Amino acid sequence: MKKVTLLKRILPVAFAALVSISAFGKGNVFIHSYLKTDYAIVSAQNSFSEAFKVTIVNAAGETLYSSPRIKSSNSFQKLFDLSSVDNGDYKVILSGKNARVVESFSIADHKLVTKEDEKLVDEEKANTFFRTYGDKLYISHLNFLNDELAIKINDVKGDEVYNSELPSKSTYSGLFDISKLPAGEYQVCLTSGEKVYSYDFRK
Repeated sequence: MKKVTLLKRILPVAFAALVSISAFGKGNVFIHSYLKTDYAIVSAQNSFSEAFKVTIVNAAGETLYSSPRIKSSNSFQKLFDLSSVDNGDYKVILSGKNARVVESFSIADHKLVTKEDEKLVDEEKANTFFRTYGDKLYISHLNFLNDELAIKINDVKGDEVYNSELPSKSTYSGLFDISKLPAGEYQVCLTSGEKVYSYDFRK
């Protein structure tokens, strides 16, 4: 396949550990069980165009976790081990200078309490997130086995316009500038070991 070299000089533009994007609404915070384990994934998206932080507090208002102030991204994701967390009610708070979003959750037997009609996040959805926002492509992947990672982008004809190897870290997050791509439909594929995760997007 003929490779378009245009993207070589514009991708990637930034990396930020523990930050990812998913298709949330404005200022939303989600908490999901991670498969059938004692882990939970906390994801938050800030649409307030300002720096923000994510805090977890218990019912007494005591802080169990507080992220650094996040300025370079509008979203956050982190995997939490609940095996040593006491049973009870908790809140995840996304806060900025002019906005605040709160999501409540409960823990019982060191596991996240879910509604009867709520299904556990499947492995692929829990492991990998893609999203485009304006001229940016966001990718995040939980790579517990430290598999080799690689990314490629194909246009609607199947021609490869970009490929690159990625750092083999337990948590990978990347922000890519796609502003120089011609208008059209594309597919980005993230290869992690023997698994391939794909996402179709329109520029």
